Amino acid sequence: MTVPLSDAEIVGLLTTPPDLGALDDARRRSSCLSGLGYPASDAVLGARRVDIDGMPVVVLVLPGDTPDTVAALAVRPNCSSVDTGLLADTRIRRP
Repeated sequence: MTVPLSDAEIVGLLTTPPDLGALDDARRRSSCLSGLGYPASDAVLGARRVDIDGMPVVVLVLPGDTPDTVAALAVRPNCSSVDTGLLADTRIRRP
């Protein structure tokens, strides 16, 4: 499944304050990032709360595999290292 945002909307998240919802808590966010395979200290480049099929999720924009890409991951608000609740993953090129 892909993130329910267009490439332009994902890129737009890079220039607005992150809307992390429940993941605004640093401990919860670090646990979530670890579960997703990112260093707990990685900075979230952007975030926005959205719904997928009526379910609330947080789209996290994180560094991609290469310097010219970003990863947009849709996770449940209770994302943790034990259960990330990953619902969608989209990779795009940075502008």
